Amino acid sequence: MKKGILFCICFILLSCDDFLDREPVEQISIDQQLSTLEGHFDALNGAYTEFEELYSSLRFIYADALAGNVKFAPNNQGIQSIDPRFEATYRFEEQESDSNFASFYVDSYQIINAINLILSRIDAIDGAEADKNLIKAQALAMRAFLHADLLRVYTQPYNFTSNASHLGIVYNTEPLQIGEDFPSRLTVAESYALVEADYLQAIDFFGNSSDNANQPEVFYFNELNTKALLSRVYLYMQQWDNSIRLSSQVIEEGPDLTPRNLLVSQWLDFNPISEALLELGPPIDQNDGTVRSSVSTYFQVITDSDDNIIENKRYSTSNDLSSLYTNDDIRSTSGLLKTYFISTQTSSGTEELPFTFTQKFSDRDGAIVIRQSEMFLNRAEAFAKTGRENEALNDLNRIKLRANPDAELNSISGQDLIDEILLERRRELAFEGHLFFDLKRNNKDIIREDGCTINLCRLDYPNPRFVLPIPESSILINQNMIQNEGY
Repeated sequence: MKKGILFCICFILLSCDDFLDREPVEQISIDQQLSTLEGHFDALNGAYTEFEELYSSLRFIYADALAGNVKFAPNNQGIQSIDPRFEATYRFEEQESDSNFASFYVDSYQIINAINLILSRIDAIDGAEADKNLIKAQALAMRAFLHADLLRVYTQPYNFTSNASHLGIVYNTEPLQIGEDFPSRLTVAESYALVEADYLQAIDFFGNSSDNANQPEVFYFNELNTKALLSRVYLYMQQWDNSIRLSSQVIEEGPDLTPRNLLVSQWLDFNPISEALLELGPPIDQNDGTVRSSVSTYFQVITDSDDNIIENKRYSTSNDLSSLYTNDDIRSTSGLLKTYFISTQTSSGTEELPFTFTQKFSDRDGAIVIRQSEMFLNRAEAFAKTGRENEALNDLNRIKLRANPDAELNSISGQDLIDEILLERRRELAFEGHLFFDLKRNNKDIIREDGCTINLCRLDYPNPRFVLPIPESSILINQNMIQNEGY
């Protein structure tokens, strides 16, 4: 980790990690760092590094592990138990004083504060307007994404109240200082309106910016993936027509769906899948070039040359998920899932039991954020919920037929069609951070069966535990902060 960069003016109590530069520096002041266009690009790259770190963390598995796509494989001693880093979350027993996700909350706002410092100074420097617009566009898109994700984790869904007047988040658009700024939480409606505004402004800046010299561009915010992310936000806001409009633009302007015959090989490859719109590259140590963190650490199975397990990670696939695939589905054990027998301690002694793992993240992979498949599923859901069922069915079948050429649906409508689209989202977007949020925004219960060994395997909607607590440190330092209900 680089050191000595004085860039953290945060309203939260945490050590000030650096955001500004991917290279080691000593005692660079804010004024010096942000006095040039090059300094702003370096600052933005630093923010990307922290952003990548954040989404290679426990946050990546939150939605899948909490909602039942995951069960916990045995550890190296053969004991099958919940990952201790996730146990309180899995049990719905998070506490504001001891939250597994406190660092996610705090780090998100640190990155937002760093972005706001960039945005507050970019207009005052010399440089081509198109270059400055590129910095603004990426910074605004990142700010919108972080706030939107905080909304997903820390607030009830948009339709929890009739006008989304329930408690939202702090939405920071200016740099904050400890002891001087005490921002209040907005409503959910106000919070989402600011997310929308940031994304729309980012899209405008992208349209008047220089080209992004970074390659591959899929690792960075751009006009196309910003539109894609806004289509997701509109889905969460239940603005169906807007979600259809943005999804359609991305489908028309973006990459083709990855062909069925390349799907498995591309997921197994280190490079992003061809239909990826945004994937966060794994953070790289600048000193020795090693990957500092990767989402594969949750799912990877390490084997020898004879395919015997040397080490397995804890997050295996539940039968709740794997049973949703037919045998001919490329996303099943016919392709993207693989089963291994692992020595497991049972009441009868040690047994070799089957555990199935996804192969989407096999080796030092980055965190997938959004890809073209979601655009078809976003649009299908929005079509179905506005009565355009034939169009919804067409989009749904694009995804189903890619996975299994015999899976076409021809006669389904009403709530059955909506439910099938949600099931297809679970199949297609498994392990990419969607299930819990899809259930929550559709006011559905959390039901975990296979691998759930605790008393609370079901959480009925609505419930205060559909949101996490605001960390105690943020409550203590901000006199205007209101804790979530139930904590």
